[in-house]
Amino acid sequence: MSLQVSALLVVLLGAARHAAGARGVIAWGGPAYNDYYPAMDVPLQAKSDVWAVSGGGSHSMAIYGPERRVIEWPPVNETGFPGYPRAPGTYRDQPAGLTNVTSVAAGQYHSLALKKSGEVVMWTRYLSGSSLIDFLPASITTANVTAVAAAQGGSTFSMFLLSNGSVLEWPPRNYSEIYSTNLTLWIVPRPHALLMSGNIKAIAAGYEHCLALLKNGTVVAWGGKRGTTQAGLSAQFKSIQVPAAAQSNVVAIAAGMAHSLALLSNGTVVAWGRTLPPSTPTASCASLGCKPPPPPPAGPNGVPYAAMSGVSAIAAGRDIAVTLLPGGRVFVWGSTSAGLYLTNIPVEAQSGVVGIGTGSIWWLAIK
Repeated sequence: MSLQVSALLVVLLGAARHAAGARGVIAWGGPAYNDYYPAMDVPLQAKSDVWAVSGGGSHSMAIYGPERRVIEWPPVNETGFPGYPRAPGTYRDQPAGLTNVTSVAAGQYHSLALKKSGEVVMWTRYLSGSSLIDFLPASITTANVTAVAAAQGGSTFSMFLLSNGSVLEWPPRNYSEIYSTNLTLWIVPRPHALLMSGNIKAIAAGYEHCLALLKNGTVVAWGGKRGTTQAGLSAQFKSIQVPAAAQSNVVAIAAGMAHSLALLSNGTVVAWGRTLPPSTPTASCASLGCKPPPPPPAGPNGVPYAAMSGVSAIAAGRDIAVTLLPGGRVFVWGSTSAGLYLTNIPVEAQSGVVGIGTGSIWWLAIK
């Protein structure tokens, strides 16, 4: 999906692609081990000639170079904690010689790469022992896919948009599964007929809910899982209740843990689901030299007024929303991450950025 606003961008569940030349990755936030942030330890390959980024539960991915190869960090065989590699046989590495990749999506543990041919390739940091989770069937890998999305957490699943405008999910969910008397586990069942009608042009995967953007600019949502705390259940309900403002003129979508975003053609962001918590002070922040920014004035459903116009791209993490403003400025709202204020934008990301993405608790930018 290309956005006909400002730069040419693709943003799907935190994945961003640009067509504006060779650029490098800026990363901010992520899990911390003492003062080490693996997400911010950007490898050399991702510092130039980058074409796409995506973040998952604990790792980031980038497409780089003229052959469109994929680099991820931390490496598949590392946990992210220095000196603690993964045990042999517990993961599956990226296939050797992977090139011509046009899109990537990082999930909670798994990684997806979409090739120019429409073929999908998957590998994983954690082999569960279930073929439904550890492998993709040929019916998907060879289905002429045009877009991929992966859940950063919650239920490990992926979404695939086919060239004929239909949507597949893997592993397949049983939307009829009973949770309790007269209640199904999934709050809203998959609108199968609509998703196979050929009218879908973009997809986004939350932790338990799914979004699809129709060709007429309307958003449809499904999923949402019972069996959580009352507060969490309320957020799950809200994340799939698409507001009237997202029923027309939508050009991009994004989904987080229990919140959803839509970008309108006029550059306005619409949000629904859980209202994102503000950044809160933490003891480690001072030692990292960051200062708590003042909370931005909030508009509808917590969307700051800065994101009510001029936005050209959106992305969503667990409890964060990331936008791209005029001049290539990154603007973020949501919670603190491991002592870093994700809303406190580094100088290098305050201009000239052409693509954005998120991991679960960090954000990525291409500049």
